Amino acid sequence: VEHLGATGIVHPGFGIRDHARAAIQQLSGDVPQRTVFSHTGWRELDGFWMYLHAGGAIGPEGAVAGVETSFSGDLGRLVLPDPPSADELVNAVRASLGFLTVSPDGIAVPLYAALWRAPLGLADFSLHLTGKTGIGKTELAALAQQHYGAGLDARHLPGSWSSTGNALEGLAFAVKDAVLVVDDFAPAGSSSAVARLHGDADRVLRAQGNRSGRQRMRADGTLRPTRPPRGLIISTGEEVPQGQSLRARFLTLALSEGDLDWSRLTSCQRDGRAGLFAQAVAGYVRWLASRYPMIHDRLRDEVEELREHAGGGRTHRRTPHIVAELGVGLRYFLDIGALGRSEAEELRKRSWDALGEAAAAQGSTLTATDPVSCFLGSLTAAITSGRAHVAAMDGDAPERPGSWGWRAEDRRNNAQTGWHSKGDRVGWLDGDDLYLEPAAAHAAAQRLARDAGSTIPLAPETLRHRLKDAGLLRSFDERRHRLTIRKVIEGVRRYVLHLSADALDGLGADEPAQLAHPAQQDSGDMTQQAAVGSDGSPEPPPEQTRVGMRERFTI
Repeated sequence: VEHLGATGIVHPGFGIRDHARAAIQQLSGDVPQRTVFSHTGWRELDGFWMYLHAGGAIGPEGAVAGVETSFSGDLGRLVLPDPPSADELVNAVRASLGFLTVSPDGIAVPLYAALWRAPLGLADFSLHLTGKTGIGKTELAALAQQHYGAGLDARHLPGSWSSTGNALEGLAFAVKDAVLVVDDFAPAGSSSAVARLHGDADRVLRAQGNRSGRQRMRADGTLRPTRPPRGLIISTGEEVPQGQSLRARFLTLALSEGDLDWSRLTSCQRDGRAGLFAQAVAGYVRWLASRYPMIHDRLRDEVEELREHAGGGRTHRRTPHIVAELGVGLRYFLDIGALGRSEAEELRKRSWDALGEAAAAQGSTLTATDPVSCFLGSLTAAITSGRAHVAAMDGDAPERPGSWGWRAEDRRNNAQTGWHSKGDRVGWLDGDDLYLEPAAAHAAAQRLARDAGSTIPLAPETLRHRLKDAGLLRSFDERRHRLTIRKVIEGVRRYVLHLSADALDGLGADEPAQLAHPAQQDSGDMTQQAAVGSDGSPEPPPEQTRVGMRERFTI
């Protein structure tokens, strides 16, 4: 029936259900047909672009009669009112701008920009609002969601991370060209439950970032149509989904204690319930309707143009793109003419500064999840906690042994007479040169990371390449195409990674030794093959990168 229509009758077999179905078809006569849309967003109907919502459609002239939509659950609250008149639009926009007074600009402006970017077409990024419980994340996100329906308050949000991955995927597919809040990412319970929630977040937010859906097959082996996210997801949670690659696909906004102005929030909630926020969006999409084909065609060029102005510092390549996407949304919002020229220009400058602030914070967030940073941090923690140690080139205790995983031995009368190594040996120290045993160092860092509920997401060989890319390898064997070098240590020829002692956070800094240690013997090393330039002369080591430093982001 799905393919033949109501008039194409497949005669029944022996089942009563088949007879009932055939009888209904035969006795129904001319079956009326109607088109019912089950998604929001833009659709070209009768030669005009119209914006669908749960209450119908909005076109260039306002509300459009005869367009039917159907949604289940809280999606039925995605209702926009009839577009307001010019004076009413000004009042609605001014009420909507109150959103920017509820929290600091670095949080409020990206959320606000997302409201106006969503109706411009498919977006390849998300926002994630994070903070401790009771801080107001859900209320702030609901204030954003109420721009797409007065009934979408904090107790009637369309999405929740407690839903299944399939349900969230279907939800993100149905909410097209609109903001979709998915609330309460708070992993808890057993390790499998925590892993499942992180897996669902990776599936949904990665699909949003890649603008791709998961492939499925029918029973006959043919491929089903994919269902990629078609709106713009705003996620909230006490935790941030794991993985640097995933986190680069959304902008993290950290809400702290005292950031939310609760009195202003209450005032804005009244405006939201009164439908003023939804009126602003209704007026916006009516303005877009007559311009949508032109805007859609040039959107990519505009984003690329703004992205060139949004670069700065050592930041992930996706961050300037997210800033540019949000900037385009603000640009079109300010172009509807609800604000005076000077007021619009002042808001434009304020917004750019705030987006730059959010991008700088994003850089710090991504640095903290960088696999190289995680490896070096976990290895440092393993050494300082006594789960691993670094020795001198002859295998004895190095200078400042207390910093490198050695503990003083206490004899009678608590007299310190020597040093005792703790845990596995992961490397050797020669002045400010650190030589790591690759497998032992990776294993020690991985064990500590797992004990802390995390992991080093890279295999040892891949990690070596990342260390080189970060400029942390002082030398490597280019002639043999190896990132390790050959070195005689403790009388044995070994393949080791050559780093600076300062690469392990703070362990290479000068500090008074707790116990005097005899001078180290020169171990003697094999020929060390460093990287060489095209003229055969030794090439200086790459500039050292201090992991964890906050970069200033400018626009």
